[in-house]
Amino acid sequence: MSTGHAPGAAPADGAGESSTRRARTAARLRQAAREAFTDLGWHATRVEDIVSRAGVSHGTFYTYYENKTAVLDDLVRASQAHLIELASAPWEADDVRGALERIIGGFLDHYVDDKIVMRTWLQAAREERAFSELYVASRALFVRRVAGNVATAVAASGRTDGPPALTVASALVAMVEHFAYCWAVLGEEHDREDAVAALVLVWGAALNDLAGFAVV
Repeated sequence: MSTGHAPGAAPADGAGESSTRRARTAARLRQAAREAFTDLGWHATRVEDIVSRAGVSHGTFYTYYENKTAVLDDLVRASQAHLIELASAPWEADDVRGALERIIGGFLDHYVDDKIVMRTWLQAAREERAFSELYVASRALFVRRVAGNVATAVAASGRTDGPPALTVASALVAMVEHFAYCWAVLGEEHDREDAVAALVLVWGAALNDLAGFAVV
């Protein structure tokens, strides 16, 4: 996947342009791409749609990005950075419910705030392997983190049966992902606090069933 230039980076042939102006132009292109993806979706969006919304020439666009894939790659990697930060946040062992509320709530908030990028990312991932691999890698951060906590809870209970912790974790993460998509992208109506409470309740029930680990 072509990534173009990093956000705000100086293009090779734009040395005479100030760094501030370059950053503004790159930001304008990314915002225009967001607008085009919002209006048209990933497949229908063309470079022409981006440059017309940005108010720049095709030549300016190609100074910064090779194609629309490169623009989306920049947007996706910025979104991924927030997901990595969220997945890396500490989970306090003595406050499992609070940790779940923070992680699940944070993921829902991110999806709402960045729903256009998340929607476009998934659209592109259906046909472009690089985007699908990046998405799987991003969700794996959450899956591994949840799996570690599931395994710890099961080990503490002494239970030796049940599905693998990684499979349980993947199913729990998928629940939050799909809920977020239906809510933020498809427009299902839910109260944010009700959504977090419901997801924590279901996660807690699953953990309790696996290990008798009181969460809710």
